[in-house]
Amino acid sequence: MKIIGLDHRGIRTTKLEESRQFYADLLGLDVGRRPDALVTNGYWLYAGETPIIHLIEESDRSATRPVVARDDWTSAGGQTHVALTVERARDAVDRLTTAGVPYWDRLFRDPVMYQVFTEDPNGLLIELIDRNPGTIDGPICKIVD
Repeated sequence: MKIIGLDHRGIRTTKLEESRQFYADLLGLDVGRRPDALVTNGYWLYAGETPIIHLIEESDRSATRPVVARDDWTSAGGQTHVALTVERARDAVDRLTTAGVPYWDRLFRDPVMYQVFTEDPNGLLIELIDRNPGTIDGPICKIVD
């Protein structure tokens, strides 16, 4: 066997609609086909034809930990997280800011990559990584040379 990539991330949640809004409306994934035979409620979210996130509704609180506001975003990359390769990550910053959702970003100069960290409604850390960000207008929390 040879692993060739990550297919999708399943997320159990008691906040199904909030989670769908976060991933679809804020991050731009598309709600797509989900087999009718599944016994749980949920959504499958896609980037084009590629499945990225499977939201699975959980009926009790065992699936999620209480959401606690993150005090220190500077070590976000070392935490358990889902990383999504994106284009135009700065657009996500604008949408997160408008929605009042906290984030932290950093730009690496060598190799070039721009990262945006935020949390979904379940407290799961999300990393948006743009490996070809071009010129970034506006402030950046941290620049790494």
